[in-house]
Amino acid sequence: MNQINQKIQRVSVKGIIYKDDSVFMLKDKNGRWELPGGRIDFAEHPKETLKREFTEELGIGEVKVGNIVNVWDFTVNARGDDYHFILVVFECQADLSTINISDEHLEHKWIKLEEIHNYPMRDGYVESMEKFKKIKKI
Repeated sequence: MNQINQKIQRVSVKGIIYKDDSVFMLKDKNGRWELPGGRIDFAEHPKETLKREFTEELGIGEVKVGNIVNVWDFTVNARGDDYHFILVVFECQADLSTINISDEHLEHKWIKLEEIHNYPMRDGYVESMEKFKKIKKI
């Protein structure tokens, strides 16, 4: 019996935290770098999602969520289903001096904006950093 290919859409929010010419990023289990954040739960406000995700991924209790920096998307096929991910990237502020990353990620790092192209990540993250630099006039 053939299973029908599902078409699944997911919306995620991500947060840019900028300090000393660098952006805080996490390495996922596939070895790609990404911003902290995650999928919006049903009926959850995007800013509340970011706060929840920062708590889950970093052990951070307080996050100030600012303006939207970028919106981008990508598609991927996984286990026979097609996924369309839409990502909304916000500017955020948080004290990351003491963090405890979850087992969802392998490591964390402050990456210099001028070196962002040297790290494996989805093009949308690089595009978001470029827009962030223009907004902040960095």
